[in-house]
Amino acid sequence: MKELDNVLFDLYQKRITDVSKKNKIAFDEAVGLKKIAFDIYKVMNDQYNDLWRVEDIDGSRFLVRSSDPKYQVKEGGDWSAVSSYDGKIVTLAYKNVPVCNFPPDDYGFSTDDVFTFKSALLDEVSQNNEFVKSVFSSQAKSKKEALTNVFPELKKFV
Repeated sequence: MKELDNVLFDLYQKRITDVSKKNKIAFDEAVGLKKIAFDIYKVMNDQYNDLWRVEDIDGSRFLVRSSDPKYQVKEGGDWSAVSSYDGKIVTLAYKNVPVCNFPPDDYGFSTDDVFTFKSALLDEVSQNNEFVKSVFSSQAKSKKEALTNVFPELKKFV
């Protein structure tokens, strides 16, 4: 069923003409481009005024909205989960200091599920102290010491 939903969503995305409702457009479709830097552009008729990045997808050039929610930071209290632009790694951070990386191959999420994984990760950190202890136990001794020196409140997890 998820596959059908994705196909229908892709079809909808191809048919709409309002750039503000798209996260990816063919490079040649974009009218009113303003180059910002390197391969970063602004699309003039985008009501959100977002930045767009040029990417080659299946041999064609596309503009991809850089602020697509699956690439953004997800926060929960002092914890945050940040994904790389390509969704190949999620980093758990405490007060913006990286604590642990979560690669998709090790944790069973795909790039399409990265936003859901970040939400689940933050829920787990906020509700399960044993999970946080296991995250800390997987870190090098020097990293644990550095984190607890800067953030004494984390000592309960070491």
